[in-house]
Amino acid sequence: MNLKEKFFDIFDLYVEKKTSKKNISNLLKMLLPYKTDFELIRLGDDNDGGYLIPDDLTNITKNYSAGIGNLTKFELDLEKLYSISSKMVDLNDVDPKLLPKKSEFRKKKIGISSFGENLSINDWLKSEKGEIILKMDIEGDEYPALSAITDENLNKIRILVLEIHDLRHLRNYSFYKIFKQVFSRLNNFFYVCHLHINNVSSIKKIGGYDIPDMLEITLIHKSRVKKFSNEFAILPNKLDQRTINNKKEIFIDKKWYID
Repeated sequence: MNLKEKFFDIFDLYVEKKTSKKNISNLLKMLLPYKTDFELIRLGDDNDGGYLIPDDLTNITKNYSAGIGNLTKFELDLEKLYSISSKMVDLNDVDPKLLPKKSEFRKKKIGISSFGENLSINDWLKSEKGEIILKMDIEGDEYPALSAITDENLNKIRILVLEIHDLRHLRNYSFYKIFKQVFSRLNNFFYVCHLHINNVSSIKKIGGYDIPDMLEITLIHKSRVKKFSNEFAILPNKLDQRTINNKKEIFIDKKWYID
C-alpha cells in the first residue's frame, strides 16, 4: 500500500479515476436521437407510464415488459389498438385487474442468470420466434441485463424502450466504461429515435454538461430504417409530457450537440 492509499484509508475515503470531458461528450452524442422513416406515437398513461415509440408495429408478435409496477396502460394500449399481447415481469405483486386480458405475468426480476427470484433475459426471450418490443424499467439492473443479452435475442427486438438510471455515476470512469460498452453494442443494432428526461431526476454537472440521473430512451432496429439521414430528431417531441406533473420539465442541455 502506497502513502496515498494509506492517507485515504485513514479518513475512510476512496478515489476513482474521473471521466474526461472528451469521453463524456462522445458518450452523450451516442444517446441523441435521429430522425427515422417513422413518426413517433405515444402509448400508455399521461405523464409517468407513457412512452414514445416508432409507428412501426405491423407484424410485431409480442411485447415484453420488465418492471411495470401499477402502470400497465402501455401494454393495454398495445393489446387494444394493435392486438399485441404482452409478457410481463415484476418482482412486486401486481393487481391482476390491471393486466391486459391476453398478457402473461411472472413475479420475477430480470437478470443475467435464472435462479430463485431471478429470470435470465435470455431465458425469457429464447422461445420467441418473431419480432418484439422490449420495454425495461428495472432501476439500474438494465446494464447487466443488456450486457448479457445475446446477439440472437437482440435481433428479435424491433423496438427497445428503456429507462436508464444512475447517470450521475458517469463521472466515475469505471461506470462510464460499463455504460459505454452497453450502448456501443446497442448502437451496432439500433438507432436511437427518441430521448426524454425523467423530470424526477436531479441534474449533475459532469465534464461541463448538465446530465440528468434518469433518461427515457427509445431505439429502433437498424434493419427497419431504410433511409437514414444522420439528422438529429427535434427535442422535445410534441408528444412529450412531464413524467411528474407537479415538477418543471427538464430539457436536454444544448451543449450535448455542439461540443
